[in-house]
Amino acid sequence: MFPTADAEDIIQVTSLKKIPGVTSDVQNSAENTQIVKQQNNRELTLNMLVKEMVFCIALALTTYGALHNSPTKISNHPQAVRFFDYGSVVTDWYRGQLGNALSVINSVDVSFVMYYAPWDAESQYVRGEFEKAASVLSDRVHFSAINCWNPGSECRLQHNKIPSWPILMAYTVTSRGVLYKGPRDAHSMVKFLKLIMYPLERVSSTEDLVNLLSMCEAVAVAYTPLKDTSKYYNIWYYVALKAREYDTIGEICFATVTSQDLAVELGVESVPNARLMLWNDTKEYITDDRMQPWNESALLKWVLENFTQPVARIIPMWKKAFSFEKYADGNPILMLFTPLNPLYQQLPSYDLLREVAMEYYNCNKTETSQWISELIKLQQVQRLLYQQKDFKKYCQEYKFRKPLMRSNKYYKKEVISQNNKYPWNNVTQKNQKTGTFASLLKKSLDISRSIKNMDDESEMISLSVFNQCDTTVMPAEKNFNDIYEKCEKLEDNFSHEEEVDNDISFETSMLPFEDDPLSPENLVQDNVKHFCKVFKFANEIGQPVAPAKVRGSSERRNITHVEGLACEKNFTLHILAVDSVRNHHFPEFLGVDIRKMKDMTAVVILDSKLETQYVLSEEYSAKSLRDFIYNFTHKNLKRSLRKHVEDASHTHYFGSDGNSPSASNDSIVDIVDLTTQTFRKIVRTSGMVRLVCVCGGGCGAATSRALLEAARMLAACGLPVLPARLDALRHDLPWQYTVHHYPTIFVFPADTVHEADSRAYPSGARVTSSGLVALVLRSLGPLQHLRVRLALCANAKMIVEKKTCLKDIREHVTTFIARNLKYWRRTTHKELKAAFLKRLQYLHEVSLKLSVLHTSDLNGKSDIHKSLLDTISVLAKSWDIDLSLLRKNITSISNGTTS
Repeated sequence: MFPTADAEDIIQVTSLKKIPGVTSDVQNSAENTQIVKQQNNRELTLNMLVKEMVFCIALALTTYGALHNSPTKISNHPQAVRFFDYGSVVTDWYRGQLGNALSVINSVDVSFVMYYAPWDAESQYVRGEFEKAASVLSDRVHFSAINCWNPGSECRLQHNKIPSWPILMAYTVTSRGVLYKGPRDAHSMVKFLKLIMYPLERVSSTEDLVNLLSMCEAVAVAYTPLKDTSKYYNIWYYVALKAREYDTIGEICFATVTSQDLAVELGVESVPNARLMLWNDTKEYITDDRMQPWNESALLKWVLENFTQPVARIIPMWKKAFSFEKYADGNPILMLFTPLNPLYQQLPSYDLLREVAMEYYNCNKTETSQWISELIKLQQVQRLLYQQKDFKKYCQEYKFRKPLMRSNKYYKKEVISQNNKYPWNNVTQKNQKTGTFASLLKKSLDISRSIKNMDDESEMISLSVFNQCDTTVMPAEKNFNDIYEKCEKLEDNFSHEEEVDNDISFETSMLPFEDDPLSPENLVQDNVKHFCKVFKFANEIGQPVAPAKVRGSSERRNITHVEGLACEKNFTLHILAVDSVRNHHFPEFLGVDIRKMKDMTAVVILDSKLETQYVLSEEYSAKSLRDFIYNFTHKNLKRSLRKHVEDASHTHYFGSDGNSPSASNDSIVDIVDLTTQTFRKIVRTSGMVRLVCVCGGGCGAATSRALLEAARMLAACGLPVLPARLDALRHDLPWQYTVHHYPTIFVFPADTVHEADSRAYPSGARVTSSGLVALVLRSLGPLQHLRVRLALCANAKMIVEKKTCLKDIREHVTTFIARNLKYWRRTTHKELKAAFLKRLQYLHEVSLKLSVLHTSDLNGKSDIHKSLLDTISVLAKSWDIDLSLLRKNITSISNGTTS
């Protein structure tokens, strides 16, 4: 036992008082005191030496570390280098000189700036497109690029929280920045900058307004007279600029009426005023209400919230977005895939769809309905006129002449404009109140009356209302091709005028035409040159396309009318348009090889409720499009199946050429990748068991492995098996094979060609090779099932597995015997009873041989195993019985029992 301390010891340790012992006189003797002192001194000396040694060692280590420890290494940022080449038309501020860049930007009318990071992949891609746009518009727009990532630069210090690169901004002379949010290609950038350069259209007559309505999706027009102040006009100008952040392709046309006389004629009672003229309605911005002030933010919000269009133009931005989400509401969607070149003034294929969409949605038989019908006719005329123009020929044959000096009287000749009925500044005020809608309807009716009875398109084109010779605007903005010869004759007449004698001098403040770049003649030619340059650039991504013409009056009379169909059924088509050049993968995913279609144009209807799609098989025209919509509305269309989808690069897709493989080696089992065409071929092929796995995309590794292992196991048992898989997201299946979950596995038996005999793997169950083998066994006939199970037992590796397998086979045969015995007892037909008796005899013989079969006999060499297989073969010859006799016999027995 361990010793324990008593109470006295505890007191000696814990008490602060010294308790003298019994022999205290001995302890306090001189000899003992001297010995204790010497021992204490020795201990103190040793402790001091140890402490000094530790201190010296620590000091030495600290000094060594301080002398040999290098300072923290900080890598310097790389020196800034040019992002654009030296010879580029883009001014590259690669050191981030923001102040210098802004001083240059503020000195030009329009500039386009790219804020970039040199390491960013998107910036590196946009660099080439940005330079292409600069090569087209460098004479009208200043292009700059600023490195806003360079550490320590002005741009980095002021803008250090840019979320993504690059940032594209357009600046006007007022230094107001407009953020570019459109596609990052050069053609879209050029279109955006042209909208920035010409944000407003001046309306000088009701005809101008009608013409804008026939060309644009919507017209936002402001009535801002310039008599007293230009404040309201400037605000509307900024609204038109800011709207391009959200409308980069110019679907909304902004216009202004600066004459108060015209404003009064159009029914405007008070100014300033703004109206948004849509295809089916007119919204008015009322400034009397204090809640709607005349400022940029309120006007812009009002325009964007009220803008609607019959055809939605989808522009995917190649980022995470939900462009199609608001149209996936259960209603079917009609999608037109066609080249939508942003630089062409009109897109006839798109315009035709807009006409048909307006007709489809035009339900109410009211005054508005009549206006929509007239607007459709006006749009049709504009489209047909545009289709007749040959811009390429015009640019090739245009005669760029050097202007000649005219006589003095031509310098002072007053220029009279036939197009501007009203001046810029209002002079008088009228009290006439004519509604805008009524005035425009009257103008359009005058034009449409001449169209009503015309059968030939050429007659429409010859309308005099569109044949005007106006050289004060760009050729692209007028139907110059129709009046080309007329304008040439007029120009030739001027060329025969008397030229100025070089010896005659007169006083004038005007520069000679040759030296004045801003003279009217030089400006016209400069505009033509610029137009042809842009047109050539637009041709790089595709020629102008137009729908097929409706030939003959008989075919025109047979065109199906779809007016008001949107209100006849309990569903409404959403009509969309997508550019097929930049987004060709969309139609390809729907099974349409758009690159092989005429003009890369196709029409597809998607019905999400029925999970179907329909593809326009005829050539795209006014007749075929209307027939397509009419037949879909009345359910007269046949469902289109995606037969093949092109393999997308950089994806894990199991490609297929659509051909069924023929294995040269029977021991090799491969999985076949099916298409819509080969699926039906495989399903109807007899002589082998077909395992078809339908996946939503590429089949997973676990599913493919289970499919392959099951096929190998069954092939080793002598059962011919064909494993296959199909990507249901790329290839459509017939109705009866539409699956509701992925993956779904079908088993088609070998002895039948009927598709209804297929079996499906249980939904939700884990896909394994044993499960697939069990499903195949259930699809086999009784005798073939027995043979395959015997082979599976023989291929088992463990003796326990073989014993369990044989036990299951014996129970299976016993079940066969019990079932056939029941049939034999219930039948009274002699021939049928004899057939069942013969079958029972062979089944009992099979059961007897199975009972004596041992696991060692499964190798195929034993006599018992061979005898068992022979008995099964004999049983197969007498197995087939006409079961219809059995059904009739059972029916007669049940009727007799009931009676």
